[in-house]
Amino acid sequence: MLKIGLVVDGTDHFLRPIESALRESHVVERFSPRFVRLPLIGKRVNDQLLRWQLIRFMKRNDVTFFEWVGDLAVLASHLPKCGRIVMRLHSAELAVSASKVAWENVDRLIMLNQTLARHFHKIVQGATPEITLISNGVNLKRFVYEPRSFNYHLGMAANLRPIKRIYEVILGLYALRQSGYPFELYVAGKPILGEDMRYAWSLESLVAKLGLSDHVFFEGYVSDISDWLHKIDVFISNSYWEGQQVALLEAMASGCYCLSHCWDGVEEVLPPEQIFTTDSDLRAKLLAYAALPEEEQRQAQARMRAIAEEKFDERRMVREIIAAIEQVA
Repeated sequence: MLKIGLVVDGTDHFLRPIESALRESHVVERFSPRFVRLPLIGKRVNDQLLRWQLIRFMKRNDVTFFEWVGDLAVLASHLPKCGRIVMRLHSAELAVSASKVAWENVDRLIMLNQTLARHFHKIVQGATPEITLISNGVNLKRFVYEPRSFNYHLGMAANLRPIKRIYEVILGLYALRQSGYPFELYVAGKPILGEDMRYAWSLESLVAKLGLSDHVFFEGYVSDISDWLHKIDVFISNSYWEGQQVALLEAMASGCYCLSHCWDGVEEVLPPEQIFTTDSDLRAKLLAYAALPEEEQRQAQARMRAIAEEKFDERRMVREIIAAIEQVA
């Protein structure tokens, strides 16, 4: 039985099944720093307090696992070496903090795929830890395969941000409807406060100007995304960058036929014939799928589920991450 510390420098959504399984065999605690409120000298005192608490936390655990390579991971890597360190890098951290980490003090780095590992080696020079590739996972009991008849329903599950390129999909939808094809678009995701609100406003304005208000539906945060996916015929990932889009994996597990723009790394997820480059390429692939006999559509849906079961089972992800942590210990 090991003592394992968890440091979460962001959302814990992806960590929850891992933490639950770890607690079955090991003693697990989360890092919960405390701070003081003092005028003028508060920040300096709290910076020192954070360092002290993090050192003590790592000393009393056999392995400290950092979910996200964020500010806490950067700080920990520059502290005196105590205990073993495992970090999991998802995607955005590559551009934000990967170059700031003292990697010689990290014992194992978990990454999602070969593509991110290749980018990592471009960014980080010098000594690097052992890298283990472990794909994201989907709860196959929650995201249940359900064959569906084709109703021209397109879906995207993403916050309303420019990187997701929802704007371009709306323009493509308009072109399809102008040609007589009754496609509709359902978007599960919320606007992001700050500068990205301009993007959300532009999407609403575009829909109104194109007369698509009855055919494009911004459904905001969807609490039961597994149920929502069952009304989607074709799931579209149109981002220009992803680490390994979990929403896409969930759609595959649910039996949605999936199409994706050629963001770097998607070739490790989808078959080549389901990856598009241009907007016209996307429209052609949508029409080709729509024209298939229902039995062939069902076969294509079943292939999506089969890939999810083979490559993106959450149980496999959990086992492999726990094994990596135990090996480092």
